[in-house]
Amino acid sequence: MSLFNRFLFLLFLGAACTAEAQERLAPLMENTALQHLPAETGGPAHKPTALTLPFFEDFTDPSPYPSSERWTDKYVYINNTMGRDMVSRGVATFDALNTVGKPYYDTVSNYTTIYADSLTSLPFALSSRAPADSVYLSFFYQPRGNGFSPKPYDSLMLYFLRSNGTWVKVWSANGDTGRLPFRQVMIPLTDPGYFSDNFQMRWINTATIGISNSHWNLDYIRLDAGRNLFDTTVQDVAFTKEPASILNDFSAMPFRHFKTNPASFLNTNLTATLKNYGPLTPNIPSGFRATTGATNLGSGTANVSLPPRQETDALYPMYNAGAFSPGNPNDRVVYDHLFYCTGNYPGESRANDTIRFQQVFDNYFAYDDGTAEQSYFLNLQPSAPGYTAVEFAAYQPDTLRGIAIRFAPVLPPATLKEFSIAVYRDIAVNGGTDDLLYHEDFLLPEYPDTVNKFAVYAFEQPVMLNTGVFYISIIQSAGGISDSLQIALDANRTGANHRYFKVNNSWEPSLLDGALLLRPLLGAQLPVGIKETGLPRLAWSLSPNPSSDHVHISIPKLGNAAAQYQLSDVQGRTLLAGKLKTDTDIDISSLTPGMYFVSIRTAAGRAQPAKLIKR
Repeated sequence: MSLFNRFLFLLFLGAACTAEAQERLAPLMENTALQHLPAETGGPAHKPTALTLPFFEDFTDPSPYPSSERWTDKYVYINNTMGRDMVSRGVATFDALNTVGKPYYDTVSNYTTIYADSLTSLPFALSSRAPADSVYLSFFYQPRGNGFSPKPYDSLMLYFLRSNGTWVKVWSANGDTGRLPFRQVMIPLTDPGYFSDNFQMRWINTATIGISNSHWNLDYIRLDAGRNLFDTTVQDVAFTKEPASILNDFSAMPFRHFKTNPASFLNTNLTATLKNYGPLTPNIPSGFRATTGATNLGSGTANVSLPPRQETDALYPMYNAGAFSPGNPNDRVVYDHLFYCTGNYPGESRANDTIRFQQVFDNYFAYDDGTAEQSYFLNLQPSAPGYTAVEFAAYQPDTLRGIAIRFAPVLPPATLKEFSIAVYRDIAVNGGTDDLLYHEDFLLPEYPDTVNKFAVYAFEQPVMLNTGVFYISIIQSAGGISDSLQIALDANRTGANHRYFKVNNSWEPSLLDGALLLRPLLGAQLPVGIKETGLPRLAWSLSPNPSSDHVHISIPKLGNAAAQYQLSDVQGRTLLAGKLKTDTDIDISSLTPGMYFVSIRTAAGRAQPAKLIKR
């Protein structure tokens, strides 16, 4: 890559970040929803038949891939979280990631613009049609959404296939760095070459290879005869974004904590979002049903009067969600919710008249909903560590076993970016002081090959929690050891009100909304189905402790494996470091009396850091 191209790359990468000097947002460079699906998902067992008019696509199928009943490729991502102010639930996102959710990557030509994602229809049987039938295609598109703005030199394009086998570009839109609503496009089929039994349409975007920071959303595609340029009215009542959690703060929590006072955790109402994209102001009958297994939890209705082209939250009466009691209060409990509405327009889509939501109670607390649209990182100072802390609370005494966290991959990989985990009873914000409960050093970000992509860091020593607030902190060392370590961020959930950061000398409240995918794991053991990731633990000893001049490190059976030690202060700053033998003496006479942490790492594994008291 030339110096000029590298300058342009760094320029637009910086523009992808927020203007805040200390907290930054970046695009995700993976899509975990696609990484564990078969190569073919949801396709028909028979050969697809040609498409006919009228054609309609609302992307309400449950698969993250486009339906193979209507589309030939799998490069776009079908979801309900990347769009903002959607026409109805479900969009197709052009995310600059391939069919398995990885960036298009080429070590030779990286950071150049390429044709990235595509959405190609099956052939249409249009030989019986002609330009006189006034066939129009309409669709809605949106740059950015909950992702990142396509740059001015990026584009979304539409091609039609003529009967002679040539693709013709009929429409395009350049990237825009603003946050824009969905816009509708109307395109007539006037070329006689389109009216064959091989007609196809294909949307395709251009993006910078190696970086997923150019997002487009596509929705509500209609192709039919007898239309005109002014046939832009959508007559449909539909659900849009995901229903809200029944909890007023957390998205998930242990059921035993919920049962301490259910009323204090529950929202006043259940909430699902409806949009009226028609010309009338209908009274929309709507309702919900809640179940857990075979047990009915509750139901309710709501009548919504919604003006044309408006969106509103339908509020349903909260059922007695605390009445249910599982056989074991430590068990995982799932409440299933089905929301439904009755449309008012003839011929409108019925697939978007229902939406489902699961409320999960398990042995963890969470503010995120399990999906990520962006990533979060700190702009570190060269001489100071960076701290990110998330506030939680225990509502009865419990045991903290570890944390689950989803790190966001970057290119080049950040697998050697060391970090620490700390648990605080309080931090020095809002009148408090740093009160450390637990600290573990020299951890590495893990990117486990699992569907939800959470890495689990089990603590060597469980932390006993009393009732009250506690904080989970990710600490990045000074000196570039863990710069660019990014944590996945759920842009659809509120989380900044519980997040704090420190890159200088004091904690500050977060200014960026969204919830980090970081979850404390509680209970007598790790939650069922959750396994620790990372290297095996190593046994070692540190003596004498306390000490005033020298300490001795002993590692059984080290052999010829390479090993190193690091001694850091309580702020995470590395003060001493070096290579290790099976038995090694370290001179600590120059250190100021106080508490320090000593950690070791070998090619075979890592060890729980030890506290060292210097006298």
